[in-house]
Amino acid sequence: MRTNLQTSIGKPTRSNVTSCLAIVFLVLLMTGCVPAPKSSIPIADISLTNNHLIVQNETGFVWFDAKITIDGKYTYEAPMMTSGKSSVPLAKFIDDQGRSYKRGRWSIRHLRIDITDTLGGKKHFSW
Repeated sequence: MRTNLQTSIGKPTRSNVTSCLAIVFLVLLMTGCVPAPKSSIPIADISLTNNHLIVQNETGFVWFDAKITIDGKYTYEAPMMTSGKSSVPLAKFIDDQGRSYKRGRWSIRHLRIDITDTLGGKKHFSW
């Protein structure tokens, strides 16, 4: 009986080694994870200056293929908008005839942001 106890204590079993390696792998995998997005829909804080549209991406993830449309007519497309603040010159918003947006006496009445999220889903934000 004494020899069986000594041999079982002295040699780790295959299942113990496998379990230990699995735990180490999971810990290493989790250290590379990023925080989960704050929302599945775009959340943005929008502001205007005389010449720029300021978009504060508060979603927590990068927006891909972002298309911003002012008043249903003038669009600006960006391949990527990072989380945080972006400033886009109003002159870069173009209508279908190539004319750029000119801010007159009236402010923007409607703004829509269409994006592709990190999972490839299409989302939009209206302001």
